[in-house]
Amino acid sequence: MTHLSHLFVHVTSLDATRHFYVELLGLEALVEQDGYLRVGGGDGFHIGFEEREWSDVGAPGMELAVRVDDVDAAYRQLREAGVQVGLPPEDQEWGARHAWLYDPDGYRLSIYSPSAS
Repeated sequence: MTHLSHLFVHVTSLDATRHFYVELLGLEALVEQDGYLRVGGGDGFHIGFEEREWSDVGAPGMELAVRVDDVDAAYRQLREAGVQVGLPPEDQEWGARHAWLYDPDGYRLSIYSPSAS
């Protein structure tokens, strides 16, 4: 059987990436090696980050989705921490409350929580 393992993303600074994904967003650092960081949470999907030159970074058509306990609180905390935010939390027709923001390298993220029923 085939399973997705993790997404591999090139970034310009592992320190900034770790700060954003682990310290601000609350994901767990699973692997930390010279030039590489892998994060995850619970039994979910993992993201592996490798430090590269700016010319190797970026994917404008990619969006990362991260489930959080309270999207409104997470959005407020990230905005107050100086994270570049996009659209504020809003209920979506597919049954989740989403907000959009950007990581230190400009990758677009959607943070979400299931909508209250």
